[in-house]
Amino acid sequence: MELVNLWQKQLEQRARLTCQQRNQGVCVEHGKASFEVIENGVTFIKQHYLLDSNHCSYSSPVAKVTWSNDHQKWQFDIAEPNWHPYPNLDISADLLTIMNEIAKDPHALIW
Repeated sequence: MELVNLWQKQLEQRARLTCQQRNQGVCVEHGKASFEVIENGVTFIKQHYLLDSNHCSYSSPVAKVTWSNDHQKWQFDIAEPNWHPYPNLDISADLLTIMNEIAKDPHALIW
């Protein structure tokens, strides 16, 4: 298995755990976290629900983590309204730091 495939699997596993962690502390009315796999990364998605619904009304991409071959590090972007680097931690070799930032959203820029 290629090293890139190992990074992708690690990223997917971390994204799954990040979404689970985020969803545990948030009411459904505030939206739920999910993700989808993209080339060399994942996109985090906020699923929006109506107050009286158990089904997602619509969803919107909120963050993206991709592997930068140029820098050999993880690139962390947010979607407001177009993709741009996360201002507090845009590129890092430490995937766990990025995932913690996404889960906790200390600056209220993601969710």
